[in-house]
Amino acid sequence: MEGGALLVSGGRVVAAGRARDLSAAWPRALRVDLDGCALLPALVNGHCHLELAALGEVPPASSFALWLLEIIRRKRAAPPEDWEKGFREGLRACAEGGQGTVADVLSAPGAVYPEDGPEVLVFPEVIAPRPARAAAAVERALAVSPRGRARLGGLSPHSPYTACAQAYLLCAREAAARGGRIVTHVAETADEVSFCLGEGGDLVCTLYPPLLADPPHAPGAHPIEWLDGLGLLGPGTVLVHAVHLDPSHVATVAASGAGVILCPRSNRRFGAARAPGRALLAAGAPVGLGTDSRLSAGDLDLRNDVVAAVEDYGWSPAQALTAATRGAAQVLGLRDRGALVPGGRADILAVDLGSGRDPWERAVAGGEVRGLWLAGARYGHRGPAAAPASERE
Repeated sequence: MEGGALLVSGGRVVAAGRARDLSAAWPRALRVDLDGCALLPALVNGHCHLELAALGEVPPASSFALWLLEIIRRKRAAPPEDWEKGFREGLRACAEGGQGTVADVLSAPGAVYPEDGPEVLVFPEVIAPRPARAAAAVERALAVSPRGRARLGGLSPHSPYTACAQAYLLCAREAAARGGRIVTHVAETADEVSFCLGEGGDLVCTLYPPLLADPPHAPGAHPIEWLDGLGLLGPGTVLVHAVHLDPSHVATVAASGAGVILCPRSNRRFGAARAPGRALLAAGAPVGLGTDSRLSAGDLDLRNDVVAAVEDYGWSPAQALTAATRGAAQVLGLRDRGALVPGGRADILAVDLGSGRDPWERAVAGGEVRGLWLAGARYGHRGPAAAPASERE
């Protein structure tokens, strides 16, 4: 809408319409003018590992398994103060890129998130290759009590090559009992699919021996077929990455109602394969976007994944922006995020418009973030949020 505006009160959007109409109807309202900007819903980062921002630069490895080993080594060596720094710096980077909500997979102990900034939906990670230890691993995850502007979103059984079927089932049961979801990495690499099919591969030969541990039993099926057989595909499950899916898997996911979070820049790092983003949308699957970690994507600016989704999936700018807002909110079960509608939360992003053929393209091509409002309060703004109309220049 050209010349559009939002009326905000009590952290919620009261009305949306033309600026001239809202000004006439509410003449005493405080006013913020943002000429040359697009007003968008604050972005919703559907999948992130904020803690990894504390680990410094990790050089490229010759395989995904070797890269994971280096991440594990650094995580085990990191002191507690590094984790707090990672949460703080990672979340600040998300806010500076216009994000209002971040879904964070958490494995570090004692998480402390900033009190100001985006709200964090926390999914404690569960790694449990063996059924005998699955219950204890889930209990440890549920005992996590993150501090700051965060709340539990569910649980995250890490992947089919690090969590057994019992762990997945327990996570699903406990998450559902708390009104949450399970978030899991699925079909991210060809090596993962090879492992699930019982063909061995790099994850078995390279990842586990240095850890002095055994992998889970191979499911003997593609990870989507395995999860479907366990009864775990549904609206309560979020599938992250979902790169190596054939048309039958896309159809299964869409029919189940499971949500999908795609991370295009992260996937570029680990191979030439691209997720079937266009097919998933065409099939009607709920789809959002996430940054994954700074170590895999390069930064935590979700706007760069919006651009990458247009390039890699053949999405229109409108589809990519929708996935980074309303789509991710739907996948995560956040009914009041991702859209600027009366009654919705006033998480608002203002960005400079770039060049393009239509408003969507100009918003994607836009540059500087001109303002971020979270529940109606301007992020990083110390003075009054706005001035009365009579006091404006």
